This record gives sequence, structure tokens and C-alpha cells, in this order.
Amino acid sequence: MRLLRSILFLTLVLSAFISEAAPKTKTTLEPSPLTTQEDPFLKKKNLSFQDRIPTSQINVALGYAGGNFLENDQWAQGVLLSLRYSSLKGTDLLPTWDFQGELNKDNILGVFVGKRWYVSEDDYHPYVRLAAGSFFDASGELANFVQIKRWRLRASAGAGTKFTFEFGFGLAVTGPDLFGQFGYNFDF
Repeated sequence: MRLLRSILFLTLVLSAFISEAAPKTKTTLEPSPLTTQEDPFLKKKNLSFQDRIPTSQINVALGYAGGNFLENDQWAQGVLLSLRYSSLKGTDLLPTWDFQGELNKDNILGVFVGKRWYVSEDDYHPYVRLAAGSFFDASGELANFVQIKRWRLRASAGAGTKFTFEFGFGLAVTGPDLFGQFGYNFDF
């Protein structure tokens, strides 16, 4: 142990004399003056060749839904087609508010307004969505807007940037509904 300590001590003492922090105070590079010429890498690019940033998005989705949509006390199940419009104006260019219209197999039209909250900064943009809206029946006329039992709240979870998947449930006075849909986003 004493031998190890003495070797370590001699190494530190001798290395202090050999090494210098900055042996030379002058550099060999001469400074060059700045020029007034434009840097080719920093030139302004032609804006006509740049891709236009999208400001809107339309989601076209095909899905399956089941539930009691109107006051007929029947559990209807079947295919649905939905169109959802979203504005992409914002800092992240991700849709937050959207307007959706959906048509189910019984030709009942649903209109919803929704808000999304993104769960994480993942590439797939997982989100949670809350929406409020109503289902309209052609025979209902003015009752489509007046009757509270036609209005419903929906909660859903989804993910996707170009191809999307969403599933959720809705609740109204007439009863619940469940849905799932796959879609594609068109940005413009």
C-alpha cells in the first residue's frame, strides 16, 4: 500500500512540472474581415417553391355504431359515415375544435361540435375528445332542435395523423350509444 501511495505521489508531482495550461499566447490563424456579400446558404428562398402550410383538415371516416339514437326505444346498430372539419390554425398545427356530421344506416343525421386534448407528444398524436350534439330525423321537423332528449354528450379516445382511429361512447336521455371509426385526414 505504501508503494502504491509513493508511486501515485511521484506521478502527480512530476506531471505538474511537465504540463502547462497554455504554452503559447499567440494563435497562428489570422483574423479575416467580414464581407458585404450575401451568404449563399442564407439567401432568401423562392416562396413559390415552398410547400403551403395547411390551415384546414377534413376527416372522412367509416365506422360502426350502436345505440338508442332517438326516442323510438330501439337499439340500432350499423355502419356510419362521418365527415369532420377542423381548423389547423395554431402553434402545433393540430386540430383542437371540430365540427362533425355523421349519417348512420337508418338515415339519421348526427351533428356534433367537439374539443380535443392531446395526451402526449407522440408521433401518433393520441387524444381525448368531448363532443356535444344531436341526432336529427327527417320526420321530426322542428322537434329536432327543441327536444332535449335528442341532444347527447360524447366522450372518445383516438389517435392518428393521416390515418385515424377513434372509439367512444355517448349518453343522452334516450340512452347510450357506442361507436368506433377509422378515417383518413385531408389537409388543405
